[in-house]
Amino acid sequence: MRPNIRQIEAFNAVVKCGSVTRAAEDLFVSQPAVTKLIRAFEDACGFPLFIRESGRLRPTPEARRLYLETEKLLLGVAQIDRVAKSIRNLEEGEITVVAFPALSMRLLPKSSARFLAKRPQVRLSVMTRTSPSIPDGMLTGKADFGMSLLKTPGAGLECQPFGECSMVVALPANHPLTAKAVIDMNDLKSDRLISLGRDDLSAQVIEQAFIHAKEEYNPAVQVQMADSACTFVAEGQGIALVPSLCTVGWSPDHVQFRPITPAIKTPMWLYTSSSEPMSELAKELLAQIRSSVEEVENSFALPLELA
Repeated sequence: MRPNIRQIEAFNAVVKCGSVTRAAEDLFVSQPAVTKLIRAFEDACGFPLFIRESGRLRPTPEARRLYLETEKLLLGVAQIDRVAKSIRNLEEGEITVVAFPALSMRLLPKSSARFLAKRPQVRLSVMTRTSPSIPDGMLTGKADFGMSLLKTPGAGLECQPFGECSMVVALPANHPLTAKAVIDMNDLKSDRLISLGRDDLSAQVIEQAFIHAKEEYNPAVQVQMADSACTFVAEGQGIALVPSLCTVGWSPDHVQFRPITPAIKTPMWLYTSSSEPMSELAKELLAQIRSSVEEVENSFALPLELA
């Protein structure tokens, strides 16, 4: 019969303590229980483990050699227990996220930093991809989840609504429109416009908003990233319409943001694997990101009479 963990624990305790009495105290069991476990372990091993001398138990040479191996085993068991506890308490693991630039450049790192501050053993990988590339990034990068502005059904993936992202006006800190709590599309007609590139999904929505408002859409500067647009704004080169998600972390001394009416919104989509369940740790991070997105969106919510 093979020895079990309880027998090995009793054997190690007796070797370390030198007596059944002290071993029983360390293991919080009775002396007869320790004696029974030692006898069973000896039967499993097939040779004597202890010699009684002057009221103490002295390990045999064979027992000392065996002890080196059993100690390694118990240390391994303790390590397994520690890792299991860390996983259970969402303190250890790996997460990979793929997201579109407006989210992954500012809000996602800031939100994730709060998450990681409580979990220093968690390893996080963030991949930035354009929205059309999110499904491919999910599959090739083996991401736990992905977030996109585009719904693109793909094999092996599930896609569901994640929320909405509002466009907001980015203004230089000294711009006259900063006096207004809400900017109207008609307020933008006389300003230089800094725009995202036409391949950006947000830019397409913004262009349609200008057309709907019967305002000329003639950008003075075009950039690929919303962060770049905000930097041009901070340098006094014009105004920009950018996703609310990229407003995090900018100093009001450099650039200020205001909601716009009529509201301009784009849907966000959450991608997950259709074959593998998301880990509890990844779910916890996703909930943190969702909360941060909602917090930013709420800060730019239009008054009820304008919504």
